[in-house]
Amino acid sequence: MRRRHFVQTLGVSALVGSAGCAEQSDDTTSAFEVSSPAFSSGDELPARFTCDGDGVSPPFVIERVPEPTAALAITAEYDGGVFSQPVFWTLWNVPPETERIPAGLPREPTLDTLGGARQGTHPPNDPGYEPPCPPAGQPYEHRFQVYALGEELSIEGGTEQEPATEAIANALIASARLTVDYTHTAATES
Repeated sequence: MRRRHFVQTLGVSALVGSAGCAEQSDDTTSAFEVSSPAFSSGDELPARFTCDGDGVSPPFVIERVPEPTAALAITAEYDGGVFSQPVFWTLWNVPPETERIPAGLPREPTLDTLGGARQGTHPPNDPGYEPPCPPAGQPYEHRFQVYALGEELSIEGGTEQEPATEAIANALIASARLTVDYTHTAATES
């Protein structure tokens, strides 16, 4: 299972890398861009979005969505080493005209307030954002990747993270990433 996830992670990274290069070669269009009003790439992930805080999903601002995007998606994972890239959030079928994804999305398989977007799950947990809670005491890199998809995904909300990330990778046309660090405090229960 870990080997499959490692291979899958390499595949997604290769797709993301080639999509970014293809997009950057076109000087007449602006690049797909994602930011968060709560943090910037290179920052520390605020406790509010972790198991040391409220554990709510972070907000995002999406700009310059490339054509012909049919849907947007998000994955979030932390770097647990070469063979461990735990995914703690998958969100897909966000309407392509969406400019803002609010913080604190409900932990439901389908989000009517976000155009019927769907969220994955990591059983036995509920669907939606699972606040990161890596081993305590050392910093871990956390990656929030926002994708422009060439098609809406036919998978149901509540699908497990692995098949959801595979489906997202298969529909990818462009992506943007925010990378932050987070050190889980030893005093907090995980």
